Amino acid sequence: MANEQQLPQVAVPSVSVIILTRNESANIVDCIRSTDGLASEVLVIDGQSTDDTCQKAQEAGARVVKLTTWEGWGHKRQQAQLAASGTYILHLDADERLTPPLKAELSAALAKARGNEIFALPRHNHLFGQSIAHCGWSPDYVLRCYRNDYTKFNDAKVHEHVLVPADGKVIYLKAPLLHYTYQSVEQCLRKQMNYALHFAQEKDERGKRVALCSIPLRGLFTFMRVYILRRGFLDGRWGLWNAISSASYTVNKYLALYAQNKGKRLH
Repeated sequence: MANEQQLPQVAVPSVSVIILTRNESANIVDCIRSTDGLASEVLVIDGQSTDDTCQKAQEAGARVVKLTTWEGWGHKRQQAQLAASGTYILHLDADERLTPPLKAELSAALAKARGNEIFALPRHNHLFGQSIAHCGWSPDYVLRCYRNDYTKFNDAKVHEHVLVPADGKVIYLKAPLLHYTYQSVEQCLRKQMNYALHFAQEKDERGKRVALCSIPLRGLFTFMRVYILRRGFLDGRWGLWNAISSASYTVNKYLALYAQNKGKRLH
């Protein structure tokens, strides 16, 4: 588009963009289109979608890899990286969008990178379509871009993260990565419960135990951190909503962990 910021005319290494999906029909096309001008290839790693996510992704020019088993988000990202051919890897979620300024900044950084850099993208989060400027949400730095042969994500089922080697250098970019989190209350609650159950299963397998009496305090601390320490009160009613929602998620995931510790079924 004529009004988009032009990417710098420099030799940029090839970039494989990896997008994880499951029933992301409403998001996938806009996400793929936002990578135009930066991505040398787009890989959509699909976890058993039942909608037309895969068809839309292919029509938008992505290569789709369909997974038949579920071993967690971290494992999915590792599998995706094995299928990628680019010199650099950039991970996106389907509800995220690269902005023209971010593509320009990242392109310039990659052109002079030495290979041990891991790029942190400043995510600006939206809740129900409304920008959240505080609550620890904006900027919410996420490590997403690195050289293909340098590192990878860990194998956590949820809340996975990039492994930073001892000689790694984290580079914090400035231009925003837009993140359209929850579009409805139903979507928010469904995702939070799904994450809570996977959290409980993984932590229990690793031997983590939780005391039942500690769970209300964990929820209270989460609320205070989001609403007070991270100034969620400046976001008005939706800052308060987000703080309560975050506290609820904390309580639910530790309730699930306690039940798992005691041998109760999660599903």
